[in-house]
Amino acid sequence: MISKIIAIFLALFVISHALEVPPALKKQVKKLHIRCANQTGVAEEVIRKAHQAGQLPSDPAFKCFLYCMLEIFGLIDSEHIMHLESLVEVLPEEVHAQIQRLADTCGTKKGADGCETAYLTVKCYIETDGPFIKGAVDDLLG
Repeated sequence: MISKIIAIFLALFVISHALEVPPALKKQVKKLHIRCANQTGVAEEVIRKAHQAGQLPSDPAFKCFLYCMLEIFGLIDSEHIMHLESLVEVLPEEVHAQIQRLADTCGTKKGADGCETAYLTVKCYIETDGPFIKGAVDDLLG
């Protein structure tokens, strides 16, 4: 049950630029954000600057923050393999091509560990379709 809820959260996260994100969802994502920030020790200032600049800092705690968020959303598994393409099953058809393009272009960029893998893969997503990713994050986080 929890994984279905997380999949729905993530689906809304990815397509949020096309929908009005409900305040309750934003609140839940904020709780997950706080949980991962506390778990990894990343400074909120680092996250804020990354969001504003649209560039990922090379900060180790930030890399682990990304991993934590992706893990909670069920997009990276215990083998550190990304599964972005699984979103096609729960997202509207209008975004299938964008999701598939990100998955096909980036796959899983292997790093030394899960944190580095998450960082390199998200970096590829941004390089591939930055406006799509930034729009989703902007709408979700406000």
